[in-house]
Amino acid sequence: MKAAENTLQGGIAVSEAFEKFLRDGEDGGFHILYAQVRRGGEVTDDWAWVPARPRFESFSTSKSFVGAGVGIALEEGLLRLDERVIESFPEESRGVTAPYAFDITVRDMLTMTSGVSNTMFWREGRERRHEKDWVRYFFEHGRFEHRPGTTFLYNNANSYMLGCLIEKKSGRNLREYLRWRLFEPLEIHNPEWTSCPMGHTVAANSLSINADELGRFGQMLADGGVYNGRRLVPEAYVKEMLTSHTETGEILPSHPGLSGGYGYQIWIDRALNAAFLWGIFGQYCVILPEKNAVVTVMALQKDDGGSNGQYDVSPLRRLIWDDLLTQL
Repeated sequence: MKAAENTLQGGIAVSEAFEKFLRDGEDGGFHILYAQVRRGGEVTDDWAWVPARPRFESFSTSKSFVGAGVGIALEEGLLRLDERVIESFPEESRGVTAPYAFDITVRDMLTMTSGVSNTMFWREGRERRHEKDWVRYFFEHGRFEHRPGTTFLYNNANSYMLGCLIEKKSGRNLREYLRWRLFEPLEIHNPEWTSCPMGHTVAANSLSINADELGRFGQMLADGGVYNGRRLVPEAYVKEMLTSHTETGEILPSHPGLSGGYGYQIWIDRALNAAFLWGIFGQYCVILPEKNAVVTVMALQKDDGGSNGQYDVSPLRRLIWDDLLTQL
């Protein structure tokens, strides 16, 4: 791709900084599928690898949609931040004796501090391919070794269980619960989100989306939960969602000496006062509420034949931070 030959996307002239990012991204070993910058609610820079703008797997960016869904469910009185998750699953949690398993709250799962010390439901995990009842598997095979709220561990199980909890309370799986409450108001029509064998939304990943749709979600968060004049998520909850509640150990490009934080199903860069959705292989939506700006990138890392299945997206993150965020 030669960025200079594609300086117009839908009539939008892209900036020099944006063109530099596209070139640097390709030179750095990434296929840039989409890239978009929003300022003041308007798209100011835009690139699409395919003009038709098809949807692609967004991987873990979908976790932040789970976080927003919890905020909606709280507003509707379906959930409480301090309620114990296990109380809603008496049939699947039979036989559980680990004391900490009974103390995990909605807030703990939102912040990835449930205390479970083993990760679950990764794409390459055996249980994802062979287990039917993932909720039962969580309670039966989870190692509840840490006091909830004290230890950060990024874990797909937390997001999945939050989706199942919303389903338990609302009678609809997470995708259907959010269809008219979040997706349709954001003009994300007929959302494609994979279900587990029991019909529960996978939640932690598997949401197919494009940059326009992901950018609109980011803009809604930047605007405190409002989109097109309609409140979708409570303002106070969005503020808490975009606030760091725990340390992660993740190094920030903007400040290498500062560890990244984690809010409610979203990563936090305290140095830039930013929050960001992050999906493996190069999916990002960075929200800077103070600047009313949103940067969205969807990419895939090129396979040079020597990766041995190990992917490192930190170079792309560095380019997003250096080439785009510093220019806003």
